[in-house]
Formats: sequence, structure tokens, C-alpha cells
Amino acid sequence: MEAEHAKRVKQDKRREEKAHASWVAFWRKVAESPDAVFADDRATNTAWNLWQAVTRSGEESRASGWDRHFIEGQFGKATADRLREIMMGAWRKDKPTLSTERPIAEKNTFLVKWQFGLAGIAAEAEDPNWAKWLSDQEAELACRYAPIELNGFPSWLESLAIEHPSAIDRILGQELSLTLGDGTYSIFLQNIDHASSIVSALFVPRIRAWLSKISKRNADDRLIEPNVRRAIAILIKNGNDDDRRFIEMIAVKRLQSGISSPRVSVWLAALFYLNPIEGLSLLTKELQFINSNKKRKIQIFATLFDTKSGGIGLNLKDSSFTPKALLEFIRIAYQYAPPKDDPYREGMFSPDVRDDAQQGRNAILSALLAATGPEGWNAKLELARDPMFAEIKDRIIAIAEKKAAEEADVEIFDEAQFVVLDRTGEAPPSTAESMFALMRDRLDDIEDLLLQDTSPREAWADISDEHVMRRELARELKNAANNNYTVDQESVTADEKETDIRLRSTASKQQGVIELKLGDNRPATDLFNTIKDQLLMKYMAPSECRSGCLLITIAKHREWEHPITRNRINFEELITILHEQAGRLSKELGGDVKLMVKGLDLRPRLLTEEKRKKS
Repeated sequence: MEAEHAKRVKQDKRREEKAHASWVAFWRKVAESPDAVFADDRATNTAWNLWQAVTRSGEESRASGWDRHFIEGQFGKATADRLREIMMGAWRKDKPTLSTERPIAEKNTFLVKWQFGLAGIAAEAEDPNWAKWLSDQEAELACRYAPIELNGFPSWLESLAIEHPSAIDRILGQELSLTLGDGTYSIFLQNIDHASSIVSALFVPRIRAWLSKISKRNADDRLIEPNVRRAIAILIKNGNDDDRRFIEMIAVKRLQSGISSPRVSVWLAALFYLNPIEGLSLLTKELQFINSNKKRKIQIFATLFDTKSGGIGLNLKDSSFTPKALLEFIRIAYQYAPPKDDPYREGMFSPDVRDDAQQGRNAILSALLAATGPEGWNAKLELARDPMFAEIKDRIIAIAEKKAAEEADVEIFDEAQFVVLDRTGEAPPSTAESMFALMRDRLDDIEDLLLQDTSPREAWADISDEHVMRRELARELKNAANNNYTVDQESVTADEKETDIRLRSTASKQQGVIELKLGDNRPATDLFNTIKDQLLMKYMAPSECRSGCLLITIAKHREWEHPITRNRINFEELITILHEQAGRLSKELGGDVKLMVKGLDLRPRLLTEEKRKKS
């Protein structure tokens, strides 16, 4: 055995050395005597040998058989140009047969010389306008070379599709119809699926006609199911709205008798993609009627996410997949493919249906956790409360809170806002979050003002009328506006039956409302109820007003009765309790509104400090 192996190695080495010597000799002839090797009687043979050298070069483009970079690197630009000219003529001198034109035993074979012609078209396609100069007959001939490409359609077919779409339909379109009609797996359909949208769109009418025909069959045909799956995907991706409605109509019709048949799962996947709500409703209802066949239920669920065998899969980012729909979907996933049943995998393995179901379940969960807005927040909280998800409850809550924080930080400035930002260091608010932050910042500034020696603390402490206090606060807020907001003058200067102060952004419709209450003579229960009954329900009713603050002033020392426990509390404790209530209300509304409670202590500073020391 060792002797035979050594003999084969020696023979292989001798062949390699001989081939190398032959290549060196050929290279020298081309390099030293290009006119001789490209003479009329030798040009075709020289081109053939050079083409074979390209296919063996190991370059990335060798599949097309044309690699200018390699040829120029070996022989120079002049030789590459001469080779291209010869190959451009070579493909026109042959006529490859199509698969359906060959005997059954030869359907999957082709002549090597046709690959040479294919390389000639690739060489000609260096000119971006090459397809414009082709006649209809030449365009049809070029189409015959396209199926010879080993990995999908050649890239130059897109140019041909733009200039000669009818030629593609007459040759390749007809070939598609014939291959679909023989009831076997269509590699042609696979190539269309992987082609550019410009090319794929040309085949849509024929694919639709075929789907319409086979959809009328009553019997399930296992052999054509892969073709059906891929055909649906092509129509959804490359067809128009009418084509997609056509698919949805057939899907609904095929699913009328239920989803238990193995061959209708492809139509369920199509319905899910085109109409997620309808698909989810059907899935929820039908799974209940598949008796106790758990394996079949998992298979149906997994099929929805199949893309490996030409399926369209699911677009969970589609707006139709609302957080509410995703919540319902993930419950189905956990019911039929729970994490506790996930197979343990180690090392290399071939994924099965259960792995696909696991991947689909994880995709749904990720989509739900990434959902934004109040509806997304509420769905995540409901998910966390569901006992089925108890093991990941903490993770769900943590992600929900992080997502809410990220949303609060998002703000896009326009040019005018950037001008203000550059001049003042801040920009007019364009979101509820930024309005809330600005309002809080201004109230903090007022609180700081009261600590200064020149503060209006004493003057404000003597005010016993909320309308007068509102005017004072409105003036301070207006002075600090920096062109970021205006103070609503109607609320401030009209008949003064209202006690709110409104800040209106100068760059958007966003508003912030401050409800003022003098706390010296108000019970804690009154202030507690004001947050919801007056601030939230009355003043924050407009959709553009999502930021609110209950501002309470105090000018004398006193205590309050806790609104729930009835214990005695001081001013700081009162503000804390009210602020917590504001936070609870905001959370109940999914974070859609921003609420806070602020206290302004107008009592004499020294007196306040002395009393704090005593306490």
C-alpha cells in the first residue's frame, strides 16, 4: 500500500511539473510573440488556453471565466484586450441547449465550450452599456448561457433584463414554466429567488400563473412543496400589492379546512407574513384542534420561521406585529416549545424542527422586549406578571426599564434648535421627555434662587393668593426661557380662574404644565388627589401635554396627616409621598406621561434651620 501511494504521489508530482512547464512555455509565447499567438489561425486556441488558465487561477472571479486583473497581471493590458475581443465573438458562434431541450439523461449536463462562451459574455459585460448594443437574437442567445452559471444567474443578466426583458421571458421565462410543470424540484426557481429584484420581477407573472394552477388541486403534492414555498417567497418579495393580495387570498382559502395537513403549513407561513393578526388568530384557534399531537404542533410553529428551504420566514419588525400581538405569540411559543424542553446541543449537530422552534421562540421574545412606546411597556409588564415567564421575570423588568430610559434620551434637533443650542447651551424641547427635563431644571433654578441673599423668599412668603403666586412664578420662568419656551399668557393673565402655568416649546407642540398649590392650609389628602384628579386628568388631557408638575409652596411651619396611614408627617415627607404617587401614576400609564411633585419652602431660612436642629 505504501509503495502504491508513493507511486501515485510521484506520478502526480510529475504531472504537475509537466503542466507547469507547459504553462511557462505558453506564457513565454504569449508574452514574447503576442501577434503570432493571436494570428487568425491561432487566436481561438490561444483564447481557449488563456481562459483555462483563468479558471485555474484561484481568483474569486474565476467562476465567470473572465478575470481581467489576472490576465493583465500576467500579460499586460494589450493582451487582455485582444483576448476579450476574441471571446466576445466566440459566444455568438455557439448555441447552448436548455435543460428542457436535452434528453432526460443529459438534463443536468452541459458542454465545457459553453462555459467558454459564458466567459465571453462576462468579458463583453465589462462595458456597462453592452446590452444596449445587442439585437433581439443576440439577447435571446445570451439568455441561453445564463443557466450554465454554477451559482445562480450571472451578474450580467440584470443589464439584459433592463434592455431586453422580452428576450428573457421568451427564453428563460418559458424554461421556468416547463421546469415547474415537470413536478420536480426547480433549481431554476432557486436561482430566481437569489437573483436581483430587477431580474426576479420578470418571472413573477409566470410564477403567479403556476401558483394559481396548482392551488386548485385538491391533493397535497409533497414533491412540489419546496417549489411552492419558494414561489410564494418570490411573489411576496418581488411582486406588487396585487400579487401579495393574491397570495393572501389563496392562503386563506387553503387554510379553511384547518392546518393539520402537512402541506398547508407553507400557506400558513405566507398568511403570517402578509397578515400577522389574521395568521395569529388562525394559529391560536387551530392548535386547539390538533388533539394531543405535540410534535405536529411544534412542526407547524417551526415552519413559520423557515428560511433555509426557500421560505419567506417572518418579519417580526413589521408594524402589524404590535406588542399586543407579540405578547400573544410568545405565549403560544412558550406553550408548545417551552425552554425546559430545549434539546441540549454540544459540538457539531444538524438542527431539527425543535431547534427551529426554539430559534423562532427566541426571536419573538427579542422582538417583544425591543418593543417601544407605552404599548410596548405595558406588554412587557404583562409578560413579567405571567407565571409562565416567572424564571425570566427580573430580566424582563430590567430590559423594560432600560428600554424606557433609552427612549427618554432620544431627541432629534432641527437647524433652528441647533442655533438656540449653540447660543444658550440648550435646545427647545421636541419630546415629552425633554420638556419634562427642562421644566424640572427651571424649577430647580427657582429653588436655588430662594437660597440666595437677594431672593424673593420673604415677599413670596407673604402671598396668600394662588393667582398672585402664579404670576410671580410665571415671571421667573419667562425670564429664564432662553427662547426655549413661552409661558402661556392666557393662563397667566386672563380671568385667573385657573391656577396652572403652561410652558410651550418654541420648536414643537410640546407643553409642560405646572399646577400650583399653596400648602399652608391644604390637607395632605387634597394634595394627594390633586395629582390625578386635577393635574393629570384636567390639565394634561391634551396629547401634546405629557409633562406635569404639582408645585407646592409652604410659608409657615406645620405638619400634615398622612393620606393613607394617618401618621403625622412634615413638609419633606409630604413631598416624598406625593412624588411617589406621581411616579406610580406615570408607571400605570406606561411612562406615556411624566409627573413630578416639587416643594418650595418659603419659611425663613434661619428659623427652618433652627427647627431642624431641634428635631
